[in-house]
Amino acid sequence: MAAPLLAAGERELVTRDDSLVLMFERLAKDPAVDVEKLERLIAMQERIMRHNAKAAFDSAFAKMQPEIPIIDEHGRIEAKGTIRSTYAPLEDIHEVIKPITATYGFAVRHRTEWPADRPGIIRIVGILSHEQGHSEETVFEAPMDRSDYRTDIQSMGSTVSYGRRYTTLDLLNIATRKADNNGHGKREEEPTAPDGFEAWCATLETLASEGPKSFDPAWEKSPAAFKTHLMNTNRAAWNALKAKSQKAGKR
Repeated sequence: MAAPLLAAGERELVTRDDSLVLMFERLAKDPAVDVEKLERLIAMQERIMRHNAKAAFDSAFAKMQPEIPIIDEHGRIEAKGTIRSTYAPLEDIHEVIKPITATYGFAVRHRTEWPADRPGIIRIVGILSHEQGHSEETVFEAPMDRSDYRTDIQSMGSTVSYGRRYTTLDLLNIATRKADNNGHGKREEEPTAPDGFEAWCATLETLASEGPKSFDPAWEKSPAAFKTHLMNTNRAAWNALKAKSQKAGKR
């Protein structure tokens, strides 16, 4: 008996449709089938899978974007007692984005490289992957962030930290802003709500009491400006709406 074209553990890599896997296996056992044509069929199916994975990535990313807030810059770079610049520390970024990316099936990871053809350069590769299989990358390259008060190991660590921070911001299209002088992230001026925002919030409150079947579609179809404003100015209200919707759905 001819061996299966695909091992049991490999079938998922070709397609989620078991009937298509069985079709390929039947064709593989048929001596009259042209092997080259069969290989082209499998290659075509793999292209379809890649296309579908990219489409799922783009769709999930578009839905996730309004939930990613602007992150305050609590980190400070000082020189001789003077603040030269501010930034959002990596730990602050992760604290905000991890629950959001997980909800939409995303994960961020990094790879550190030392290019042989560019001595002294450290390359940080940021990777944003989606549960459906598609991933995208961005690259940050820089020499060691040397300083009079750091060892070479610390300087390398500083560059790696910079790279991870910048590639994460790039992959997720995250914006940052300066915190106030007391470092607590209080904004000097509260953003103005878009016209119709209050009425929209009231509608969401009503729909949340009806459960996810009513609330989720309304949220997805809502104007991006409304969702972004809510995420940036009152994330607690958004969390409360989600919790209310989920509780109503369990009744």
